[in-house]
Formats: sequence, structure tokens, C-alpha cells
Amino acid sequence: MRQGRPRLSCAAGSIGSSTPGKYYPAPQSFTMPAASALMGIRLWAGRRRYFLSALSGTLLEPFPGAGNKLPAPTRAWSARREGSMRTTTTDPIRVLVLSACADLRQALHLRAARAGYDAWPVATEDELLDQVPHQSAEAVLCHVQEQGDSTLPLLHRLRERHCDACLILIGPDLGAERTAALLRAGAFDYLTNPVNPGRLEDALRQGLEVRRSFVQVRELSDKLKTANENLSRERDGLQRWNHNLVLLNELSQAFAGTLDADEIVRMVGERLTKILKVDVLGLLWFQPRRVWVHASGSIDEGLVEQVRQALLAADDGLGRERRRKKKSAGASEQPVHRLLVWPVETLEVPLMVAKERMGLIRLQRMQGEPFDAYQVELIKAVVTSLSLAIRNAHTHSQVQNLAMTDGLTNLLNRRAFSNILAREFKEAERYRTPLCLIMADVDHFKRINDRFGHPVGDRLLKEVAALFGQAVRSVDVVTRFGGEEFAIILPRTDAMQALILATRIRETIERHVFTVNGSRIGLTVSMGVAQIPDPQVGTMDEFVALSDTLLYQAKSSGRNRVEAARPAAALVADAALCAQSAPAATANVW
Repeated sequence: MRQGRPRLSCAAGSIGSSTPGKYYPAPQSFTMPAASALMGIRLWAGRRRYFLSALSGTLLEPFPGAGNKLPAPTRAWSARREGSMRTTTTDPIRVLVLSACADLRQALHLRAARAGYDAWPVATEDELLDQVPHQSAEAVLCHVQEQGDSTLPLLHRLRERHCDACLILIGPDLGAERTAALLRAGAFDYLTNPVNPGRLEDALRQGLEVRRSFVQVRELSDKLKTANENLSRERDGLQRWNHNLVLLNELSQAFAGTLDADEIVRMVGERLTKILKVDVLGLLWFQPRRVWVHASGSIDEGLVEQVRQALLAADDGLGRERRRKKKSAGASEQPVHRLLVWPVETLEVPLMVAKERMGLIRLQRMQGEPFDAYQVELIKAVVTSLSLAIRNAHTHSQVQNLAMTDGLTNLLNRRAFSNILAREFKEAERYRTPLCLIMADVDHFKRINDRFGHPVGDRLLKEVAALFGQAVRSVDVVTRFGGEEFAIILPRTDAMQALILATRIRETIERHVFTVNGSRIGLTVSMGVAQIPDPQVGTMDEFVALSDTLLYQAKSSGRNRVEAARPAAALVADAALCAQSAPAATANVW
């Protein structure tokens, strides 16, 4: 052991004195976990330093004497130990020297400077606390007063400020327990005065190596924490994406289950507003021109109407653009527009089918939360299926209309008549409500065709069909049954009301002026009126047969008349009386 005054070093794992002839072993009951851990760290750091020194070709030996110095521990040397170069290669490591005694502060400052450190003397603890973060100090030499009462609170204050500088305490022998308390509070080493030559330099060098290892571990820990957070976010994002994909798959399957455009838009409005947390969803379809608006329960009708008008205005503007670019091939994809009118965030996405712009979907958030890139891609995935579903629905509707509409008169044809009558017949039987059916036939129409030709006959049939349509209510159904024969379905209508209507239609057609080649001709119709419930009717076919039988009774009785089921005489008389006393019939009201 070196000669001199007693000193305490927890790195050595014991408390002892270098006084000749005396040695004081550590008490058996005294244990210092921090000191034991510190000893292990020092042994590891020393072996690591020796190994690295040997690799570099320069063996760094202990400080042999006061007159000899090791190479200056510059920041470049520190950077090589950390595996990366710093921005500058000449700045030495900064060390703060704290001592209330000017002479001792000056002595420690000179000693650190001779060892190659950038030493900064400070006189007070407050000055030290202020200089540590600003000066980027990596080590602190702190002189402990005779009692050392203020040192422990200082260490606690440095810890509260997350100071990671290497703290080396220099002072008198305070005893094992007080010294251990200072080491547990964050000090790296405690050196007893006077400090032997080379001892301070060794403590600084070893402490800085331990600090660098600690900083590396902390940086790795921070990187690992950041990586875990990123993985957690990615996992949550994947789970959310998987959940939304399931919802989109269900939505696509729901699209395939219906050919009703209104139902498709309703499903999109209910589900997409939940996935994306949208307050208002508006959809514009160009041909045929239709607008749908789906809003959450908290949105008032005024805002819904504003969205509707905005979509109609967009249709007008886009219509001009489509006409201007009608001859061009068109773009493969239309841009997504973000419109922010505070505090409403609006997103518009075009509906595309085969490079053709078919419509527009408009999403609004009332709180102004912007749509992120993930949500935009999700909306694009939805609108692709949505565009095809609405296009298919409209195509199906057009085909259905062609299949159900008479090409000459634009009335429903016999196929549509059968479907509608079957539905109304079942409803009348279920709810025990009256249902009437009028079969009408244009009198002597074959003579018109034979005399003037079929083109003239077709034009006259169209006029007769228009007169039928003007005379009935919106709930009534006028169909072309075949040739010059028409059928009128009257839901929730009794025989008396049906007779009044039939009489007015007959009189209207009789008074109407039909012209052929500038000449006036007259047309009349014969009608048969059947009603359920009726004891003669048990099925829909019997219902149609009864009405048709009454029609031919009217023809057999002289034409241009209305026949009804028994008691026919009373009903016809009452109907004639009501028709004479009632005001003239108007369109859709009777």
C-alpha cells in the first residue's frame, strides 16, 4: 500500500489506512451493495481498457508519478470508445470543480487541467446546479466539507435534475456508513484527502468509462423503448386494418345481396360513418341524376340540405367539364379533394367505373379532424365497390323498367300488371281492405286501324293512355293489358268509388277531340269493374276473369258503358247519380 494519510475507496471493497504498521479491516457486519457493484464495474472497465489499449498499440499504465502525464483524454478518444466520432476532435472532456475553498478549488482545477480535461471551477452548489446542464459537463469533482452534511442533499438535487455526470467526491474520512450513503446517492467514488498522485486521474478515467457505458446502455434502452412503441403502433394499426378489412368484406358481400341503389347507399352510410367516424355522407350519381345524404342523429336538416345543394352544384360544374372532355379518353384516376371550411373537414372522392367518372362521394366531419392517408386509402377501396354496385343497380333498374314498361304508351305492361296485382291482392286479403280492378277496351278500334293504318292507331292509343293517367290517383296503377285493352288497379277503393272513376274516364274520352289528318273522330270505351271481397272471387285469376267478363257485358250491351258486379243496377244507378252531382274530375284527384 502507498504511504500517506488514511483514505477510503469503495472501489477497493474495504476501508483501510496506509499508515505504516496499521491496518483496519472492514467490519464484518458492514455490507455495501453499491460498493460491491462498483468494484465489479471497475474490474470490468479496467480489463476492457487494457484490452482496447493493447489493440491500439499503446498500453495505458497507471499514473507513475506527479511529474508524468498520460495523453490528454480528448473527445476524439472518447468517441473511439463509443464507436462513433463526434463533431469536433479537439475539445477535451469538460469537468466541473466544486469547492468553497479557493485554494483547494484552484489545486483541483490545475490537477484536472494537467490531466487534459477542460476544468471549470465553481464556488457554490447553486452555481454547480446551474452549470451542469449548460456546460454539458461529463464529470464533477466535488469537495466535501468537514462534516459533509450538505453533500447528500446536493446529490439528491442532481438526481432530480437527471444529471448523468460522473460524480467524484473528495474530502475527509467520514466513516463507512456515511460514505456508503453518498455512494448509494449517486457518487462514483469517494477519495480521502490528501489524494495521492495519479489516484484522482484514475478515478476520473474509470468513472468516465463507466459513464460512457451507462450512456450507451441508456441510449440502447431508449432505442429499444422507441422500437417497442413503434411495434405497438404498427400492431394496433394492423389490427385496425384487419378489422376494417373484415367490415369492408362484409360491406362488399352486402352490395352483392341487393340491386336497390337506395339500400346500397343506406348500408354505406350506416357502416362507413362508423368506421371513419364521419358526421355527414353525401353521394351524387350523374346518370340518372340522384343525390343521397346520410347524416348522424345530431346533424340538423339545415346542414343536410346544404350538403345536398353542394352536391347538386358540383354536378353542374362537373357536367360542363364532362361535356368539354367528352371526346377525350379520360384520366385513369381522379384526384381526392380536401376542403377545409373551419371547423368542418370535408373529403371528396370521385366514383369511377372503367376510367369513367360516374359520381362523387362527400364526407364531412364537424369537429374538423383531418382525414389521414390510411383513411383516404380505405375510402378509395370502398368507393371502388360502391361505384360498381350502384352502376349495377341502375342497370338492373333500367332492364326492369324495359321489361315492365310498354314501349308505345310508356304505361306498365301486362307482366308488371300481374306482379302488382298479385301483391295488392295478397295485401287486401291479409288486411281485409277493398280492392277494385277496372278493365277497359277502346270500342271498334280495329276499324280505326283498318281505315287509317296502324301508325294513326298507335298515336290514338297513346292519347287514350295519357287520358287514363291524368284521371287516376298517384297510388293507382294504369297498365296496358294488351292491344287496345287497359287495366286499372285501385288499392283501398270500394265499388262505388271505382264506378265513379270509371264513369268519369268514359265521359272524358267520349268528349275528347281526336283528330286524324285534320278530321275529328270520336272514340269511346267500355269498362268492367270488379271488387274484392266478393263471394265469386277466391283467386287473383278469378278476380281478373270477373272484371273481363263485366267488360264484355258492357260491350254486348251496346258499348260506351260501365258494368259492375251485382247488385249492378243499384251500383250503376248510384254511380251515375254521384257522377252527375260531383264536380268534374281533375288529374290524380277524384
